[in-house]
Amino acid sequence: MKPIYILILIVVCSISCQQKEKHIEVYSMNNTRPIKELKELVLLKGDTAAYDELAIAYLKDKYNEEYLLYSFVMANKYNYPRAYYQVYECLTAVFELRKIKIDEKTKALAIKYLKEGVDLNERQSIKELGELYLEGKYVPKDTILGKKLSEKGSRLRGF
Repeated sequence: MKPIYILILIVVCSISCQQKEKHIEVYSMNNTRPIKELKELVLLKGDTAAYDELAIAYLKDKYNEEYLLYSFVMANKYNYPRAYYQVYECLTAVFELRKIKIDEKTKALAIKYLKEGVDLNERQSIKELGELYLEGKYVPKDTILGKKLSEKGSRLRGF
């Protein structure tokens, strides 16, 4: 009788161990590569395609603030122009989505990154900063500079 119990125990343990070894891969929304792989490619290699895929993956993720970390890395370490706009976008979106007034230091940091994107001729940064100047949002209202930036952004888009 004991050998049967031991055999059953071994079979149950074996099945249990096999189930524990299985793991779930999390893929991005566009089903390309696992999120973990995308994060590593961004952090270790500055892979712009992986960074852009990660942006798509975070569109519906309820923790999209995590994308800010990867945007900081791509901007600061790899000087990727689009990342400067994304830092601005992530910083301001956290407050705007929750309808909370942005504090002065965070606003200054967001604008700093947006202006760095403009300096690198990043189209979205130019367009956004132009709109901010036209509205007087986050920056002093300056319609002349706002129009100038809007025109520059339009030329970069080709229309």
